[in-house]
Amino acid sequence: MPSYLMGIDNGLTVSKAAIFDLHGREVAVQGHKVALSYPRPAWVERDSETVWQTTAAAIREAIEQAGIDPHDIVGVGNSAHGNGIYLVDKAGAPLGPSIVSMDNRAGAIIDEWSQPGGVREQAFPTTLTNIWAAQPAALLAWFKRNRPELWRQIGHAFPCKDYIKFRLTGSVTSDYSDISGTSLYDSRNRRYSPELLDLYGIGDILPALPPPMESHEVAGRVTREAAHVTGLAEGTPVVGGMFDINASAVGAGVIDEGMLCVIAGTWSINEVVARQPLLDRRILMCTLFAVPGLWLATDSSATSATNLEWFVNNFCYEEKLAAEARGVSVYEVCNEIVAGLPPGGSDVIFHPFLFGSNVQANARAGFYGLGSWHTKAHVLRALYEGVVFGHLDHVNRLRAAGAVMTAARLTGGGARSQVWSQMFADALELPVETPAASEIAALGAAIGAGVGVGVYAGYEDAVAQAVHMLGRYEPQPEATAAYLARFQEYLCLLEAMREPWQRLAKLSD
Repeated sequence: MPSYLMGIDNGLTVSKAAIFDLHGREVAVQGHKVALSYPRPAWVERDSETVWQTTAAAIREAIEQAGIDPHDIVGVGNSAHGNGIYLVDKAGAPLGPSIVSMDNRAGAIIDEWSQPGGVREQAFPTTLTNIWAAQPAALLAWFKRNRPELWRQIGHAFPCKDYIKFRLTGSVTSDYSDISGTSLYDSRNRRYSPELLDLYGIGDILPALPPPMESHEVAGRVTREAAHVTGLAEGTPVVGGMFDINASAVGAGVIDEGMLCVIAGTWSINEVVARQPLLDRRILMCTLFAVPGLWLATDSSATSATNLEWFVNNFCYEEKLAAEARGVSVYEVCNEIVAGLPPGGSDVIFHPFLFGSNVQANARAGFYGLGSWHTKAHVLRALYEGVVFGHLDHVNRLRAAGAVMTAARLTGGGARSQVWSQMFADALELPVETPAASEIAALGAAIGAGVGVGVYAGYEDAVAQAVHMLGRYEPQPEATAAYLARFQEYLCLLEAMREPWQRLAKLSD
């Protein structure tokens, strides 16, 4: 009888379910968009019931697409965006809309906590993360201060994937990878810290926080009600699951110390596996890894491949027509244009800050050094390079914090481009491999399920069987020299633009 694994992946805008065979081959994948709402400035929400219903529909449709008996799915793992908060009342019903990881309603609380010697500074040695506004620690403090009537109704406070797991199984659990990224958890001692919660002024929330477990540990089984709406077989085991950045690392086969996982997608995610936690406030966070005994040090910002999507949507009408005539993607046409210039072939510099920045809150994107002799090829190459430089800036912070890197795996939209993948290898000065799978986070979640139900002997065995590489790119010394010289100019421009960005922000106000 054939056996299959299911991986669920809930991003900020899409609920996906994918079915894999035990060799990591994607058998079926389905997804549904979930609209974000912006009820007030800086607020970003989703309807919790809609998140569940779209996830259930994706599961059901993936099973139908695969044409398999649901009983042949031997385990389910799920991953989702970290942080934000999904609240349910004491009866288990959604308590208002969920808040996602782009929300900034608690910004004033973060400003308050960021005073010298304040809450942020005091919490870091325990949490190993830099608290920001969309983390549960800040959001729960906001609810207690601003919505006391709702605060009294809270039964459970979940990360996204644990809310989905609750709807699938009725179990109230989290996992170490997700909960250690919330700033609610004492990661080194693996416990919720009452002292930490009291520091935030939310000590009475402790009974509502889900107890964590290993990502591969069986957390519960699909209930009769969930089976009815998802098409899964009642009693199917569901494991603890993973923070999506962990799932992406596992799905890319990044499970050993010194391996770097680079996700070039909506966000620039740069994460390295370590044996010991990296204690450095210059990086975003250091969390417990889904693979037991290891840590994941991460630095990230919204500065990656989405910059190219914006450029294509606004400035590539001719390239879209050419792509349509050839029956290829417009991004393939862009890759060819960029490949037409050598490394260092454009003296234009781009800051990839259209959607955010790792430099300062009000930083803006910009092309620098444009002249009348420049063409779209020069601008496109500058954009590709600027995205790589944004990642390199994060990776260098990880290196400065003590991370050792021997090899990298590249995932996300950027990994689909050979020219971009080679740029990453050259600029990072590391061999870069690109995985063959397209639904990397879902595969990582499914691998965790496979480990939990015993179809794999462990993560090493699972990766050997289910993770396969599509491409490998070695650093080219001449190209590295060209990119690093341009990267220095990129950094100089960052410093030069700090004050102008402040003035531009005042103009927009």
